[in-house]
Amino acid sequence: ILKGALVYGQNPERITTRISKYTYGIEVIEDFVEGKDNPDLKIVIDGKKKCDKVFREIICKGDTVKVGTVNTRRYCRGSEKDNYVCIKVVRSDNKPPEYTTDALLLKDWLVDLSNPNKKIILQIDFSGTRIHFKT
Repeated sequence: ILKGALVYGQNPERITTRISKYTYGIEVIEDFVEGKDNPDLKIVIDGKKKCDKVFREIICKGDTVKVGTVNTRRYCRGSEKDNYVCIKVVRSDNKPPEYTTDALLLKDWLVDLSNPNKKIILQIDFSGTRIHFKT
């Protein structure tokens, strides 16, 4: 790591790829599947059974990512009644867990959705020595 940091500090253009040390993802809500999903995570939204705290992978531990890559993800509201949504970015030391209950919360944002035309966009930037997330 130290050698890589020195090389990057002296000549950032020499580092062209990164290998992810962790698995990164976000927390999402999906349709609940009886017999598959954890019953403790079952919730009801607009009369429909949903599974809360599902881990949706962005990048997996060990994946190679080209420096400068910006990954853009689009998401939708959980319900038409929602005026806000909370986006939670999580990480795991292992391969992707099934649920975010087995991951570390890195960042969460409260996004205002009072404008019905507003889109939810998450950008993951792999440009520098750290991964940056923004909405």
